[in-house]
Amino acid sequence: MKRAVFPEKNTNVSTSIVKKYFNFFYVQRDHTYDRSLLLLKLEIDFNAESLLPREKTCWRHRRNMSVSRASGEIGKFRCYKSNCRTKSESRAIGTWFEGARLSLTLIFQIMYAFSEGLSYTQTKKECATDDTVLSARTIADWFSYCRETIVIYELENQENRPKIGGPGKNVQIDEGRHIEGHWVIGMIEDGNDDLRLKVCPDNERSAEVLVPLIQKHVQEGSIIHTDYWRAYMSLPEYGYIHRRVNHSDPTHRFVAPDGTHTQRIESQWRGLKKAFRQQQHKHDFTDWLCEYSWRRRIRMNHMDPYEELLKAIKHVYRL
Repeated sequence: MKRAVFPEKNTNVSTSIVKKYFNFFYVQRDHTYDRSLLLLKLEIDFNAESLLPREKTCWRHRRNMSVSRASGEIGKFRCYKSNCRTKSESRAIGTWFEGARLSLTLIFQIMYAFSEGLSYTQTKKECATDDTVLSARTIADWFSYCRETIVIYELENQENRPKIGGPGKNVQIDEGRHIEGHWVIGMIEDGNDDLRLKVCPDNERSAEVLVPLIQKHVQEGSIIHTDYWRAYMSLPEYGYIHRRVNHSDPTHRFVAPDGTHTQRIESQWRGLKKAFRQQQHKHDFTDWLCEYSWRRRIRMNHMDPYEELLKAIKHVYRL
């Protein structure tokens, strides 16, 4: 993990600086820099406030309740009217933090570990303090919460993503490889890193299954490159230009005489299988595939995985 480098002689520590130079685990352990713990505290407070409601109306008095919160705590809404029965209510209700028994520091550390792809063992080691050692069960539960949030976020956003391809554009498609007992269809446009991966319903790769998936993700008029699998034969009937490469042809096994090939989409299966083998705990395959697609998109677009996890949480747990 990269070691954070903090700016020198800057007494005005803004949230932008916190986000730019932040690394949870390094900051927590760094005792050589006076502002390191301040940066950690600011980051936790900043992120917590973005995931928690800032105001709530007292149902009895129809007026805004006050926020009572110490630094590093979730806090409560309080009504100070003497005859109010509500008195106080946790700010965590209906949010990402509802039911949490860990401190904000530990919650955000686990979130950071998940976003960075750390294992349970690494996370346990990084989060350990003199007073607290997380159990594997606790880490697994929070990793599961993160994964569930990403799945919801990815599935909802996939519905709004534009289709790949278009007139004159090549799209390579392969019905996947048998990955841990699942057939997966992959689609990718030449010159574009937007990879579409979908688990085949009922584990079938017939035309009745594959064509609707292609229609959902690939624009009509696209030039589709596939192998000779029979399920693709009807694609021209749906407005696509269909070109094929015959992998059984000893002379042109990988590239057809007209240049048609599916090498780019087929190369994706190696990375997919490797990532799945590295999983120390197997989850629902469809959920895992969503997480894989999420991490790949972040990597290909050079985004910050921690910031993207926060974005997903804010999307799912709207205030």
